Amino acid sequence: MGRVVYFFPSHVLIGCIGGIGAFVAKVGVEVTINTTFSPKACLSRWHLLIVVLLFEVVLRLLLALSKDASGKSRVPLLAPIYYCAITPMFYAVLKVGGVDLEWAHSAGYFFEALDTAGGTGDGGSWWSGVFDEQLLTIWKVIDFRNISWVAVGKSVPTLVSLVAFSLIHVPINIPAFAISTNSDVDMNTELKAHGYSNAIAGLCGGLQNYLCYANSVLYAKSGGEGKISSLLVAFLSVGLFCIGPDITSSIPRCMAGTLLLHVGIDLFLEGVYDSYGNFDKLEYAGVWLITVVMTIYGMSAALLAGIISALSTYAVQSVTYLNPVRGSMSAATLRSSRWNRSAQENEILENNDIGRRKIFVIQLHGHIFFGNVTQMTEQIKELLTEFKSDNHGEGAWIVIIDFSLVVGIDSSAAQAISKLKDMMRKKYKIYTTIFVTGSHDGFPCEFDLSKTLRIPDSPIPNTSSVDTAIHEEEPLLRVSSQDSITFLRANRRSIIRRMSSVNIAIPFPEVSQVHVCVNLDEALMDAEDTLIQFQDPTLIVDKSEGQMHRATSNSLEDEKELFIRFLSDLCPHVDKKILERLSALFHRQVYRRGDIIWAQSSRSDCVKIVIQGSLVSLLEDEAGTTEPIPPGAVIGELGLTNGMDRLSTVKCDSDEAILYSMEEDVW
Repeated sequence: MGRVVYFFPSHVLIGCIGGIGAFVAKVGVEVTINTTFSPKACLSRWHLLIVVLLFEVVLRLLLALSKDASGKSRVPLLAPIYYCAITPMFYAVLKVGGVDLEWAHSAGYFFEALDTAGGTGDGGSWWSGVFDEQLLTIWKVIDFRNISWVAVGKSVPTLVSLVAFSLIHVPINIPAFAISTNSDVDMNTELKAHGYSNAIAGLCGGLQNYLCYANSVLYAKSGGEGKISSLLVAFLSVGLFCIGPDITSSIPRCMAGTLLLHVGIDLFLEGVYDSYGNFDKLEYAGVWLITVVMTIYGMSAALLAGIISALSTYAVQSVTYLNPVRGSMSAATLRSSRWNRSAQENEILENNDIGRRKIFVIQLHGHIFFGNVTQMTEQIKELLTEFKSDNHGEGAWIVIIDFSLVVGIDSSAAQAISKLKDMMRKKYKIYTTIFVTGSHDGFPCEFDLSKTLRIPDSPIPNTSSVDTAIHEEEPLLRVSSQDSITFLRANRRSIIRRMSSVNIAIPFPEVSQVHVCVNLDEALMDAEDTLIQFQDPTLIVDKSEGQMHRATSNSLEDEKELFIRFLSDLCPHVDKKILERLSALFHRQVYRRGDIIWAQSSRSDCVKIVIQGSLVSLLEDEAGTTEPIPPGAVIGELGLTNGMDRLSTVKCDSDEAILYSMEEDVW
């Protein structure tokens, strides 16, 4: 039964939050003016309503002044303390103003006394006020022979409606409360808890009970959490239940009115204002539809409106919904375009125990929405479990989730996807998760998924002092690009040097890294670099330091040394003297941004090695298909050795690029 709630999209739940807020605010006004809400009633009893509005304005100002730079309140208990202070403040104002209490009671500023509100008024003990002596009389006078079973039959639809109305509170209120408090819930556990609670209450002659959303949000925003504080609230509620009838007439209506009005306004703004921009137009229209329907017609009608909104969203946002997981595979046979790695790096990457086999790639496609995101999550769990089983209990270290073929993601699915990194880290010990957007514009959704994915997750406790040292560094979360890779590795150098100073191998990171890349090639390069860093961080540091040195050095000797190093990476088992003789056959060339190195279909008459700067290769007959060419890359060797024409156009993509070229006659 708990899975049923997953078919309620988040915009339906947000609409219910807005509707509940409007309903609570309306009840607050009705409690204040002591009559059914209407414009005429509000105008005729404005003297009661104005007090609540003044208290509400003051509370809003205090809350605004108590916020810090991040927008969080410095005093979480400010609102509850303020509510408790309303009653003494109201009495103080009456005292200072010389207002008689009897006049205030008659004017409607206080709740009516028990004897005038339909109570017993017998002046008995608090026990008799809680338990009526005539409670069981009905079972003494009832005669089943006088029951009209026809009338009972006609009332069955009404009873079924009441039962249905009771049932919908849990699948609506619990997920809505989870959204408001940014927490995960197990609906099956919540349903069982409500079942036990209501069964016990029914056996004891009590009333139906369920989570009250407005009170729970107020409790959570006041910093309430844990079993102790929950039990204290429960015992306090029992005490108020016993003594409440005696103190009700002493409580001013403005206290209850301010509480209800403030909570209602907060929930309404959370539903219709804070959600603006997080949903597409159709989903946001559904939010307003549910809010308005719930305010006017109640919860049952709002649920029907939510179903209509969800079905409309389903029909409009997609035509067909396929399995969102297209396929998965180990990266053992995948290679990034950065093929010109050193022999040490290739040895690490080709090792079955620590290399590319530790990278697991999952490709998604189609439209991901609230109806299939749960299936997607479960299938990813199954794939990770299967990968671990196939590798003798050794799971993946790095997971790449490719969204390149995904055409759309609704807000509910985006919020579920943002939780994948935490799930994979905690359950499957994934140390690095890389999300591939497939576009420079980011993920295909209104929800800012890239920003949410970069929020660090909680570290897993580790007793290692080395892990503690690493955790003190800033989490390495960023969007991958050619420029940011150098920055990332430069940041890691301080950690590496600290570890090397005590001669300790670099462990896996305590806080999982989450990277967002534009395409699968960047993701593979990123994953390969991470594997190399896990085993020999000095390779990454040396390369990044070399890149920074090249950017600041104009020495031809340094450039020549770098050229020899690139040749050594290409020919790892060749003597250095032979490499120096080979380097003499190349001559230096300099290109500027936009310069054409060669055009597609032109004759292949040379081979070149990129020393500094970057190039880009593009296919003229394709729709913008390009491939970056980084420093250290060898280009043109295929056409030169096989007598083929150039397969693509290559041009300079940096302010300056330095290449070393060997011409055909020299070759």
